[in-house]
Amino acid sequence: MLAVLQAFTVIIVVILVGVIAGWRGVLGENARMVLNRTAFHIGVPALLLISLADAHPEQVFSLTLLVSAIAAVTVYGAYFVLAKLTRRPTGEATIGAMLASYVNAGNLGIPISAYVLGSTTEVSALILFQVLVLVPVSVGLLDSEAGQHLSVGRRLLALITNPIIAASAVGLVLASTDIGIPQVLRDPMELLAALAVPTVLLAFGISLTARGTPTERTDRRQLGAAVVCKLVVMPALAYSLARFGFGADQHQLMVVTVLAALPSAQNINTYAALYQRGDNLARDATLVSTLLSVPVMLGVVLLTG
Repeated sequence: MLAVLQAFTVIIVVILVGVIAGWRGVLGENARMVLNRTAFHIGVPALLLISLADAHPEQVFSLTLLVSAIAAVTVYGAYFVLAKLTRRPTGEATIGAMLASYVNAGNLGIPISAYVLGSTTEVSALILFQVLVLVPVSVGLLDSEAGQHLSVGRRLLALITNPIIAASAVGLVLASTDIGIPQVLRDPMELLAALAVPTVLLAFGISLTARGTPTERTDRRQLGAAVVCKLVVMPALAYSLARFGFGADQHQLMVVTVLAALPSAQNINTYAALYQRGDNLARDATLVSTLLSVPVMLGVVLLTG
């Protein structure tokens, strides 16, 4: 239990530093956008490339990944369809669907997996799935709304040249061909990858000090739906699939349910800020889901572990 709290403490402390920096204005008016762009174009791509290049192909094919993928796609699709039925714009519906299904597998899932679940193999596979499936789908939907005048070819080119997708593709190729990254390139890439987590968390903290106009306030129904989907519906679905659909053992049940109960990933704030879609929703949902996920995951571990 202490390991879960320790993992959250690290994240909360960095976010609080961002809150103080935003409140004092020490980084300037455009600090949040600069940090988000740094993460999106430099830190996160470097981190994903290294992580995927170091992964073993057999990590992808597991019961945990299968259940996690089914649960994520189901919740993502259900939220998106419901949001469109209530006449939400495509970009806003996409951000909401990510918040409902895209878990914080990187900067929170990895330490929790290491200290609580005893292995990072499962969360590495989950990161791979999210990067190769949920991110391209989401970016494609966001790009389609932002550039509806573009041809199909130009939209496809924009998707392929997206830094996160391009870096993931390179990492996957390196992993599948068993080609290592030369040390002379790996050292600077690791240094750049170290930017990913702190820049995202600092930008998130700064966003909490921003004051929007009344018209920019988060719709409480959307916020509630995203948080309930993430912390209640998705873990329950993952548990049910693993236990009743695939006959998972006790440890597998704990792993898939804890992973599904991870909060919404903070890097969704980066997508929301860059595409200017669902910005406040992303900020509030990641904060609320992060705070509420602590007792949820503690309960999961107690009940299944």
